[in-house]
Parts: sequence; structure tokens; C-alpha cells
Amino acid sequence: MSGQEERFPHKNLVVGILLLLLGGVLLLWRLGLLPSMGALWPLPLLVAGLSLLYLNLKGRSQRYILPGMLLTLGALYFLLRNTVIPSMSLSRTWPVFMLIIGLSFLPYGFRGKKAWVSIIVPAVAIMGLAVIFLPFSLGLVRESFTDFALTWWPTLLLLTGAVLVLSFFVKHRD
Repeated sequence: MSGQEERFPHKNLVVGILLLLLGGVLLLWRLGLLPSMGALWPLPLLVAGLSLLYLNLKGRSQRYILPGMLLTLGALYFLLRNTVIPSMSLSRTWPVFMLIIGLSFLPYGFRGKKAWVSIIVPAVAIMGLAVIFLPFSLGLVRESFTDFALTWWPTLLLLTGAVLVLSFFVKHRD
């Protein structure tokens, strides 16, 4: 196909990702880490999410970034929860969903030639809250969340001030 655009320019990427997924699942199954084949229900969601991200990579449309990230990260979470870390309950790992949402919005905020501060700042804030809440929900921190919040609340003022100053410089750069 010299001189013409290749019909499937990213076929190596797609085949490589599919082989990585298949190999990972088969290895987990062979090592006895998969409790049952029913634990693999998130795989179609993972394939759908990766397909949407591939469409974005191929340049079809940037609207596929957010649903692709949400499906991919959500499916990975449930796949890990069903296979590798089944002992964790949803009531203890709920901040992971906040982290997934924040991570999903980041590439969407950086789409195109300029960064969308109105999307990036809330995404980072959601991820920050997830990082704060996760150690408390997992029981890794012995202090109560109320005591923690009463001690560290002034950091919210510092972070808000830093975001406002940063957004000023981003808007007014020449």
C-alpha cells in the first residue's frame, strides 16, 4: 500500500492489547486466581471502553474519551475486585469510584490544543477527595475523619487560593 493510507493503521496496537488481555486472563485462570468464569463479566465493558479509546486515538471524535475512560477504568476495577482483591467490600472501596471519575475527566480536559481548566480543576479536586477518603474507608488511619477535618480544614483555603492564582495566570498569559 505505498502512497495510500493504510486501512487499519493501528492494528498492531489493537492486536497487542487484545493479546495482553487474553494472556492476563488465561494466566490468572491457570494460577487459580479466578474464582469462576462468572468473575469475568467486566471483560465486555473493558473491550467496549478500549474500543472507544481506540476510536479517539484514531481521530474519529474526541467525544469518545470520557465514556471510554469510564468504561475502561470501571471495568478494570470490577475485574480486579472479582479476581485479585475479592475480600474488599464496596462499602470500603467507594472512594475508588471518585478516583475513576476524576481520572476519566483528566484526558477529556486536556483534549485539543488547550487545557479546559473548568474540567481539570474539578477532576483534580475529586481525585484529591478520593485520596483523602480512601485511607479512612479502608481503616488505614486511626484518627477519626472528624478530628482530621477539624485539624486540616485550613488547607482548603490554601488550595482554593492556589487554584485561583493559577487560573489567573493561565487566563492572562501572553
